[in-house]
Amino acid sequence: MVLDNKIYKNINFLRRLFSIFFLLPIYFYSIISQSFLANFIILITAAFLSIEWFLITQKENNFIKISLFLIAVVLNIFISTFTNFFFSFISTFFFLFLFSLFIFFKNTFFKNLPWIIYGLFYLSVPLIVFFQIKNLDNGIVMLCWLMIIITTTDIFSYLFGNIFKGPKIFPKTSPSKTYSGTILGLLTGTLFGILYSLNYLNNDNIFILILFSFFFSISGLVGDIFLSNIKRKFNVKDSSNFLPGHGGFLDRFDSISFGLINLFFIHFFI
Repeated sequence: MVLDNKIYKNINFLRRLFSIFFLLPIYFYSIISQSFLANFIILITAAFLSIEWFLITQKENNFIKISLFLIAVVLNIFISTFTNFFFSFISTFFFLFLFSLFIFFKNTFFKNLPWIIYGLFYLSVPLIVFFQIKNLDNGIVMLCWLMIIITTTDIFSYLFGNIFKGPKIFPKTSPSKTYSGTILGLLTGTLFGILYSLNYLNNDNIFILILFSFFFSISGLVGDIFLSNIKRKFNVKDSSNFLPGHGGFLDRFDSISFGLINLFFIHFFI
């Protein structure tokens, strides 16, 4: 049984490694490129996120209902690529209002309508922020900074956690995370963020760069725990099996979502 468990972990690690090296170039391309294809990658990702969120929170596989939610999320994000941040939020609240009408008329079309509304906001806002930051003068540099911190934090948390093991830091919400993996992962992500920022960000305040790099690393952890609590509420381990070794797109989006929102406010200090 112990041997079988080790074999499973090794296979899962290889799958995870394959997914990372397959996905990273794609998403870094979506950051650095201004092409239609780069935007299309994010919109397709939003579609997968919508499907996963719906299946988790609604517990039904209804094509019409999934399509309605998916179109609302993707269309809202698509509109944001042509407008500024203010009108993007107006668009978001417009779609939230439309779904809220189901509550007003006591319509039972959706089994769990509040979670549909939460999902529209949770999925839309970070990706709207992504496009708005990308259009800033130093937006691409800042997005790469965030991605490097979140990615290295996640990778090294997983690696150090499997190497050193030890007690679990969040045994109920995220039983795979250990103190050793989490702490060392945060420190490594922060270090990579500092090294990147010193070379590419136009800021000489080392204290600010250290603080924000660590803050982004923590943001990824908070986002992870946030979604873990939601999955636990609905008795789901992984959001889907789209990504071998990772689960689903939501299982990757959780870390970056909080970081994107924080990056929007922090860019005023950089």
